[in-house]
Amino acid sequence: MKKKKWWYYALWIFAILLFLPFVCVYGVYRSIINFKKSKNLLWLFAIVPLLFFGSAGVAGYVGAFTGDGNTRIEQTTSSSSSKDKDVEKKAKASKEAETAKKSKAAKKAEATKKSKAAKKAEAAKKAEATKKAEAAKKAEATKKAEVAKQAEAAKQAEAARQAEAAKQAEAAKQAEAAKQAEAARQAEAAKQAEAARQAEAAKQAEAARQAEAAAQAQANDPIVFVTGNGSSDVYWYGTSSMPGNTNMNNIVQMHESEAKAQGKRHSLKE
Repeated sequence: MKKKKWWYYALWIFAILLFLPFVCVYGVYRSIINFKKSKNLLWLFAIVPLLFFGSAGVAGYVGAFTGDGNTRIEQTTSSSSSKDKDVEKKAKASKEAETAKKSKAAKKAEATKKSKAAKKAEAAKKAEATKKAEAAKKAEATKKAEVAKQAEAAKQAEAARQAEAAKQAEAAKQAEAAKQAEAARQAEAAKQAEAARQAEAAKQAEAARQAEAAAQAQANDPIVFVTGNGSSDVYWYGTSSMPGNTNMNNIVQMHESEAKAQGKRHSLKE
């Protein structure tokens, strides 16, 4: 940026001094606007020097046009000082009012804060009580659930024990039934074996009796041999005594009594 000449700043200072009252009035206006916006008392204090310099400028203008500038400046300065005191009093009163208002607001905020803190403490206390009640409720529910679980486990264990006892009783019953069945089978087998033995003994006795009877019959009525297909008039007690030319295929066996009944006789060659 190009450096400004000294006379440039001198013109600005001259213009400000020339239009000082207007600049001060504008400054007072902006200070009031800024105070309304920010509520900062510094803006009110800024009005005092602006009014002083503005009043001096106005007095200078009046003295320049009337020729009684010193008297006007003194009057304006006195009036400005009085106004400055009023403004200062008002500013002080406003500051005190603002301080009182802030103090009241602070007390109100403090009371509100305490009330909120008390409400929060009460809410926290209630929440803690609710939490404890909920925890107690959950603990009670857990305890009941555990008791119910143990009861169910005991019930199932008892049912399992009874089922096992019933199973063992059924197994014992089946074992006893199998034992009785085996005993009955063995008894039946023994009975059948005894019956078979008795039958065999009876059969053997019958066979012996028949053999005895046959022996007796053989002794009393022996078997004889007749040649010629049973047409010969003689019979033989054995084949060894028969003639050598005898056809053995034509020999017939019969009892001696039967041969005698047919009119046959014992061979004299035997």
